[in-house]
Amino acid sequence: MELSQRAVCIVIISAIIFIATERVSKSNDHWQLNDTLLEITDDEETELGKKVDEYIRYQFYLENNPEFNDVVNSIVQKVAAVCDRNTLSFTCTILLSPSINAFSAPGGYIYLTYGLLKFAQTEDEVAGIVGHEVAHASLRHASKLYHEIMEILSHQDKGINDAANVLLLNSYLEEFEQDADTTGVVYARKAGFNPTGLLDFLERHFALLMRRRMLGMPDSVATATISTGVNHLREYIATLEKKE
Repeated sequence: MELSQRAVCIVIISAIIFIATERVSKSNDHWQLNDTLLEITDDEETELGKKVDEYIRYQFYLENNPEFNDVVNSIVQKVAAVCDRNTLSFTCTILLSPSINAFSAPGGYIYLTYGLLKFAQTEDEVAGIVGHEVAHASLRHASKLYHEIMEILSHQDKGINDAANVLLLNSYLEEFEQDADTTGVVYARKAGFNPTGLLDFLERHFALLMRRRMLGMPDSVATATISTGVNHLREYIATLEKKE
């Protein structure tokens, strides 16, 4: 099944919005989000991640080769061990999709597509991608996104239009992506991998998208996003090299 990162982001954000707006707990539901908090707790984040994971596993075919999964998860565990939030139990699931994609759900759930792993040329590249996803969890981006969504929902009756809300959320998501890129590079480096792995991967992915664009298969959103990420990473890695 073809996978769109935008579609997955919509699923995850929708789940957060659903929980943020839920005010009535069912009598047989032992988990209820504490709406008085500005951010969700670790337990609530983990529970949210479980719900998203259940959805992903229901919707997509999974790679069941144990040796393949072990190789990928060994990289995940090396990177996770050096992150700033290593109390989370990080897991990685490989989705049988030809698309080049990676994403994460709250609570330490990481997803890589078969297409991405086939496109990657080295373990350093995979470690850089994994570092990015680990960073999302380590930096509590799901919790921060929940807080921002709650802020938006609290102002819905004050005349703020949907377009402004979308722009606001996009700005936060772009900030989260850049933070995850740079922090992920640090994690990959601490775990013993080449810190240029993510940059190498993104540069080749960008070149692929540009070739497709020339053949009449444009993806302007993905191209612009990767281009921004590449430029940001080049600058950041240059500062790392100067410190050595």
